[in-house]
Amino acid sequence: MIFKINGDIIGNDWKEVYDWFGIENTCPSDVLKALAEMPDGDRLQVKINSGGGDVMAGQEIYSVLRARNDVDIEVESIAASAASIIAMAGPSTISPVGMIMIHDVSTRCGGNKNDFKKQADTLARFDEALASAYVEKTGRTKEEILKMMDKETWLTAEKAVELGFINSITNRENTGLSNQIPGMKVTDEMLAQFNAYKNEEKRKAELKAEILDGLDKFGA
Repeated sequence: MIFKINGDIIGNDWKEVYDWFGIENTCPSDVLKALAEMPDGDRLQVKINSGGGDVMAGQEIYSVLRARNDVDIEVESIAASAASIIAMAGPSTISPVGMIMIHDVSTRCGGNKNDFKKQADTLARFDEALASAYVEKTGRTKEEILKMMDKETWLTAEKAVELGFINSITNRENTGLSNQIPGMKVTDEMLAQFNAYKNEEKRKAELKAEILDGLDKFGA
């Protein structure tokens, strides 16, 4: 059974927003649904084409897939950022034109100097946690991996296999290399538009309920 991890890696709560705008996405619930629907005795063929996204969603997907022994992973175009973590979850291949990118975790931060220091410390802990997935897959030291993350390292298919991030290169031609730049696609303006739509739908539903209730009272 084939399961595509395309577009942004997002939390389950963002699924409805992304789908409403027609933006490609993958969330943990998508993975759980695919596993639940997989026929007995089959293997889940996970094909990754993603520039990354939400760290915690990537961690959850990684943990779900890593816990199984019936999952094969193929990087068809790019597995960057959070998507590269998912690529570490099992036996893996990569298209000859595929790429892996690893880097430090980033976030938005506001506040005073203490807030910034606390956020920096938190990000450093996230980096160490994510580095553990690369260390387990490659057998390289955490110090080496963290240095690669600090530099934002892009790996070709050959280099990814050489360094142990991927097990082998596929012998099938990939016709769709993505040029997606890592980063979430839903802007604040888009979210405001979605929320306005949802509020309007709620208003219409409430108005309909009031009308129907009024008709029932008058015996219509």
